[in-house]
Amino acid sequence: MHALQELDLSANGLKGPLAPFLDHELPLLRVLSLSNNGLTGTLPPDWGKLHLLEDDKLSFNALHGGIPDAWAGMISLRHISLSYNQLSGPVPSFFSTLLDLEALLLGGNRFSGVLPSSLGSLSHINALYLFQNELEGPIPDSLGSCVALQKLLLSHNKLTGELPPSLGRLESLEELSVSGNELEGELPHALEKLQKLQTLDLADNRFAADAPRSRQVIRVMRTRDCQIYM
Repeated sequence: MHALQELDLSANGLKGPLAPFLDHELPLLRVLSLSNNGLTGTLPPDWGKLHLLEDDKLSFNALHGGIPDAWAGMISLRHISLSYNQLSGPVPSFFSTLLDLEALLLGGNRFSGVLPSSLGSLSHINALYLFQNELEGPIPDSLGSCVALQKLLLSHNKLTGELPPSLGRLESLEELSVSGNELEGELPHALEKLQKLQTLDLADNRFAADAPRSRQVIRVMRTRDCQIYM
């Protein structure tokens, strides 16, 4: 009998806490999808023993608490979706050790603290969703090293400071949303280099939109049919 590799129970009306799957019970599990249910409780630390798990999808539930440090053991993760729960605490720095990670979706939770600069080591990540949380402090300059990034959604937090010019190195970026924060200053000229950018959402911040540099950036972006929200 072959060991289970994929378990998809999304949108099945599941309720209650998550089971502490162990490596000896599901040694070959690669895909786990439990999204759109009524799951409660905390994230089991024992899941860190699922070393072959690539997709971990738990969005749209009622989970709370933090992300266990033991999850650093899921070294094969490519896609982790925890959006729209009630999770809290800091964004763990161990995500930087998951070098195959392509999507980190944590939007619609209660994560707080600063964004770890170590996220900049994720060279394969193409989607980083951290919108609608309680994050504060600056946007790390290191995110400019996430060269595969296509969608960077940081809206509706408490982020401060200026947009780092390093974001202009994200040549694959298609969507950048930082609306609903406390960002300020002029827009960096480096944004003009983002040839693939389709959506730039800057609304509800303190940007100096009337400053010469900001006007120039907006003008260049609009000539590329980029949707700009101020």
